[in-house]
Amino acid sequence: MVRKNFERRMEVLKYLARCFGEGDGSPSVREVGEAVGLSSSQTAYKYLRQLEEDGLIERRGGGRARDIRLTERGWEAAGEMPLLGRIAAGRGLEAVALGDEAYSLAQDLLGSRSGRERYLLRVVGESMIGAHIADGDLLIIEKDEDPPDGTVVAALIGNGDEVTVKRLFREGENVRLRPENGDHEDIVVDAGDVKVQGRVVYVVHPPRSR
Repeated sequence: MVRKNFERRMEVLKYLARCFGEGDGSPSVREVGEAVGLSSSQTAYKYLRQLEEDGLIERRGGGRARDIRLTERGWEAAGEMPLLGRIAAGRGLEAVALGDEAYSLAQDLLGSRSGRERYLLRVVGESMIGAHIADGDLLIIEKDEDPPDGTVVAALIGNGDEVTVKRLFREGENVRLRPENGDHEDIVVDAGDVKVQGRVVYVVHPPRSR
């Protein structure tokens, strides 16, 4: 389950890492809130508590950030992970467009116990809304060319320039890529025409404009 305001909490974490790493002193909870544009110290405190629950910081009591330390995972979470491109979740398929964007993500999301590489893709389309994957979401993909049937995967179709996210089912010599939206049809292709790039291990829902 993805918490709300994920990106804002990561801003708080990065601010703490910058303060501690550069030796700029120990900010108060109020200063933390002001630095990332929060409306109140109470909101900043809430995010600090959530970061603690996520295992990214440890609090030693008191009201100042000097009473907080980043865990090893917290320091690693201040790093960046490349957004490799976009992945289609609609009727059509779309080529991956590489870019330079990067996002800070908590190590508990990025860390792979299997040792496999992970990367981000941004969703385009609504064919997977039944799996709580919507247009504009960020998918954390773990490289895996042979996941079990029923796994939500990122797959290349055809000559390798078209990519989609669907649920994978093998059917003899064919592969069925199933959407999670009744308005979209299954994609059934020869197994040789599909290359599974990896499986979806986490979904990040960016804030939506109202």
